[in-house]
Amino acid sequence: MAARTTSPWGTRLGFLALAATALVTFFPIYWMLMTATMPTSLILARQPALLPHPGLFSLDAFWGALARKPFLLWTLNSLIIAVASSAVSLFVAVLAGYSLSRWSFASQRLLAASLMLGKILPASLVIIPFFVMFSVGGLLDSYGALVLANVSTGVPLAALLMKQFFDRVPRELDEAAMLDGCSRLTTLGRVVLPLVKPGLASCSVYLLLMSWSEFLFARTLISDVNKRVLTVGLQSFAGEYLVDWPALMAAATLTLVPIIVLFIFLEPFLVSGATSGALSK
Repeated sequence: MAARTTSPWGTRLGFLALAATALVTFFPIYWMLMTATMPTSLILARQPALLPHPGLFSLDAFWGALARKPFLLWTLNSLIIAVASSAVSLFVAVLAGYSLSRWSFASQRLLAASLMLGKILPASLVIIPFFVMFSVGGLLDSYGALVLANVSTGVPLAALLMKQFFDRVPRELDEAAMLDGCSRLTTLGRVVLPLVKPGLASCSVYLLLMSWSEFLFARTLISDVNKRVLTVGLQSFAGEYLVDWPALMAAATLTLVPIIVLFIFLEPFLVSGATSGALSK
């Protein structure tokens, strides 16, 4: 069978499409850096400069954001909430996805559809029931309230994602492990989970991003200033009559650092997951 060849024009068009996509994707980050390091008058001009002026470059906005606001405390709170929410959500999603994959019953599709319903509902629709429920339970102004709210919105899609990865693992492996004396949970932990590491990485990234960037729940359920997260803290840079754009963009840029580190750490698993998905039948 003859190998398929790609024309030079097709390759060039592909590179141009990738370059255009990268430009559109990274331009907001570039403009955040420009706003944080260039004078506000230059950024807010009628014809703003797209390229930085070396003589006007300054990091004062970064130092100001760290000095005037409890940015490190916000970061610590966000890390606690994001890690706790992601860990609980991933644990529940793994069990739910495995059960949906391994047990077939008549109402399975209905159950899967009900999971998606939890993701389709907007957060503004469920925030009032959450507020009332946590107020009665005495959980307002606590990490637990925000963790439970994030888990309720993150588990549905994560469970369905994990189901797709579990479906790729042959059921014969489960049966062989249980014939050797393993329980169902032992089979899941020692046999199946090592084969779906890309799925675990993908769900972890999704859950961490969702918890890290969540605003509405954090703004409504947490009023203690010492428990604010980054998304709520960034709002304090916008005053009633004035917005401190350099400090706001500097703080927003710093919030990207943990996400970039996360992607660097999990990138091998994400790439292997995409490759296995492309090669699977």
